[in-house]
Amino acid sequence: MKPIDASRLGGRPRPTPRILQFGEGNFLRAFVDWKIDKMNEEAGTDWGVVVVRPIAGGNPHTLNEQDGLYTVLSRGVDEKGQKVSQARIVASVRREVAAHGEWDEVLKLARDPLITVVVSNTTDAGIAYVPTVAYADAPPVSFPGKMTRLLHERWKAFDGRADAGWQMIACELIDHNGDELRRIVLQHAHEWGLEPAFIHWVETANSFYNTLVDRIVPGYPRAEAETLKQELGYDDLFMTATELFNFFVIERKPGTPALRLPLADHDPGTIVTEDVTPYKARKVAILNGAHTALCPLALLAGVATVGEAVTSAVGARFLERLLNEEVIPFLTLPRDELNSFAEAVLRRFANPYIHHLWYDISLNGLVKYQTRNLDRLSAYLDRNGRPAPLMTLSLAAWLAFYLGRFPKAAEWTPRDSADIIARAKAIGSLDDGTTRGREAMIAAYLGESTFWGRSIDEPRLRAATLVAFADLTEAPFSFDRLATLIATP
Repeated sequence: MKPIDASRLGGRPRPTPRILQFGEGNFLRAFVDWKIDKMNEEAGTDWGVVVVRPIAGGNPHTLNEQDGLYTVLSRGVDEKGQKVSQARIVASVRREVAAHGEWDEVLKLARDPLITVVVSNTTDAGIAYVPTVAYADAPPVSFPGKMTRLLHERWKAFDGRADAGWQMIACELIDHNGDELRRIVLQHAHEWGLEPAFIHWVETANSFYNTLVDRIVPGYPRAEAETLKQELGYDDLFMTATELFNFFVIERKPGTPALRLPLADHDPGTIVTEDVTPYKARKVAILNGAHTALCPLALLAGVATVGEAVTSAVGARFLERLLNEEVIPFLTLPRDELNSFAEAVLRRFANPYIHHLWYDISLNGLVKYQTRNLDRLSAYLDRNGRPAPLMTLSLAAWLAFYLGRFPKAAEWTPRDSADIIARAKAIGSLDDGTTRGREAMIAAYLGESTFWGRSIDEPRLRAATLVAFADLTEAPFSFDRLATLIATP
């Protein structure tokens, strides 16, 4: 079968390269580059992307083999509850350059006056300080090292002109991603002894934007690839599957220049705001928190996938009550925005095109509960004077999961650090079959600061967790039992 080529674009023009993108992976291609491509077609804008592959190895093929073209399959459940699958050929990427082996070509891009925006997603660990990175490395091994070198190259090429500064939009999944990139770039500049005038130029002529990104991108649909090729009529080595939902928040702090890339003017899934924090809190509490709350209960009940759980009446009721009663009331965005997001989350969970395993989600489950659910658990207790019933049930279920007190424990063992697993087992050993032993175990579990960052042991939560643990473990647990437990408000 013939590979994808420009004849498939229906006359759509190819844009001018204006964006330097670090990261060739599925996420940026199915998120930022897809958004840019739609904007170019619908609004007549002219934003093209040059992709830099930041690390050596990986996919043996390059986007250049397909002239930068690839297909994004956006699939899921729409607002009417109907299955939707949309295929789009993305034409915004113009070429790919490898940092390792083509570093001179990457430096040349820093001297291109048309390149004014940098986008990055170099994995969660990409924005990190590496003390051994040197200016003369070709290339520097870390992403901030590469950026420092490229900025210095640009500063020299344009004689330090303020209008030559770049706008950097960091999409890595860390807090304050743009701020952290700026901090490490300036640290390298100081340690490398670069000119004070250059450091001043970085600080005053360049902008680093924090972001929040939200789209599930499973990637290349390997199991369906041959069928999809027949349906599309061409071969595509970089075909990428993703969900329908997409949301991009770019933080523009007061005094920061307006963004050159006008996505927010044309894309309803992109917003620019002075503070990304409320949107991050919404995502963590509603999307991630709902996953984390239901995960151990599903595993205890022997339910393997997210789709199976949330399309059942019991799973749907659990999430509805959890979000409406124990999560949304403790967030700061307007209630209608939160409700709309929650409805979208439930549709995303029910996406029949994504086979999401609860066991995969269980990785590092206790720290996930701490970062995603604990604030709402505490806020509910403070406001109502009693523990949140569903959050508490989940809290007890995580203990039962780590202790293997459920039928499929031999198959679904805890996935966490050896220290955390050992500590959980030590706590479990306090349960000697007596009431006093069970109470000691629950008190130790809630008081374990390595799980929660602090002790959360207090009488009301201890009593509620004790009851919940008994409900979950004294007989084989099932979703029928969960239905009984959540029936009472």
